[in-house]
Amino acid sequence: MTTRAVRPSRLRVALVSVAAAAALLLAGCSTTVYDPPATSRPTSSRDAVPGSELPTAAVIGDSIAIGLGVPATDAWPLIAAARLGWNLTDFAESGAGFTRPGVNSHRFDDQVSAVIRLRPQIVIVAATINDAATAQTAPGTVITATRAAIDRMATALPDTTIIGMGAVWGATAAPAVARVMDDALKGAVLGVGGHWLSIGQTFLGRADLMQPDGIHPNTAGQALLGEAVSDAIAKAEIRPRPASG
Repeated sequence: MTTRAVRPSRLRVALVSVAAAAALLLAGCSTTVYDPPATSRPTSSRDAVPGSELPTAAVIGDSIAIGLGVPATDAWPLIAAARLGWNLTDFAESGAGFTRPGVNSHRFDDQVSAVIRLRPQIVIVAATINDAATAQTAPGTVITATRAAIDRMATALPDTTIIGMGAVWGATAAPAVARVMDDALKGAVLGVGGHWLSIGQTFLGRADLMQPDGIHPNTAGQALLGEAVSDAIAKAEIRPRPASG
């Protein structure tokens, strides 16, 4: 696995190891055992300091959050974690959503189960275009599924800081249906005392930052998104709560 150089050099990220994450994911404290593929849990030694106790974080998301089409360590969550000094586990899965199963048949609620087992200090949940088809025909289903997943996570992890953000779209303007997914997640996250990031359409008019499919950011796009997310978190002064047992 290629490790991307860190800019600036003082930025660092140490991820939960594959073995440790697997042990947590397979521990029986949920009705759904979710064990994402190894690509969902990349490890990096980016300036990691052995024994350092960085804030623990996790991400719930889709193929964009897992960095489909780019090196795993170039996914935007890892870029953001490096800039913020977090120890991150990325549970995102290609094709997944609150109402849609991903390539490994898991929905976001399954990722929630994995997060509950990990018990991180902070979790970022990104809305997804994968729920667009459901939102178009049955918006209430998206709203209900989103609220149920976030409520369950907040109830199980009352000391975890929850951050939500809108779905990531390509270089063209997001369709009206995007409001359904974004508003559903925003309402659910704010409803449990979480935080919402309003970063807008990072790639609007920037086809040069997209892969040929027009959906997934390339390496430069992932870097820009990671910077936008970390900057928004820093500006809002959102910080992980102290670790709990």
